[in-house]
Amino acid sequence: MSTLKYTAGARTRNVVNIADPGGAGKAFELTAANASPSAATDGFKNLHSQKTLHVLIHNNALVDNLGADVNVTNIGIWVYNASLGGVWSVLQVTERENAGDALIYPKYNNLSVNHDKKLRLIIPIEGIERIYVKASTFSGNPVATGTLDIYLGVNSI
Repeated sequence: MSTLKYTAGARTRNVVNIADPGGAGKAFELTAANASPSAATDGFKNLHSQKTLHVLIHNNALVDNLGADVNVTNIGIWVYNASLGGVWSVLQVTERENAGDALIYPKYNNLSVNHDKKLRLIIPIEGIERIYVKASTFSGNPVATGTLDIYLGVNSI
């Protein structure tokens, strides 16, 4: 007896790691700022066009060469669609203003994670083809130990 395996737009309750499908690998392991995405193959594919992105950013004991704790700021989540000009842009969402009717458009480009802390996000990404995370600013001197570990997963529920 065969088992049907959904592959296109399938509903996924559990989070699937897009950097390591079926595993728990990191999408990025950084010790310094990384470049902005530019190629259509940068970042990670939104596996089966899921609608929710799960992000875990862990400042895993970053310390500079003078022994000072390193904080990371200006972290941005970038997205790509071939059918929308084929360009990368910072992810922006539409929300309603608090206690008002106006719409606001916050960007995911000024995130920060202090030494030995974690940041966990759940973000709607319906229609997004590829995802990339750029970390721009590591405080202090060059990193001597530790890493900025970034995990990316998707699901549809």
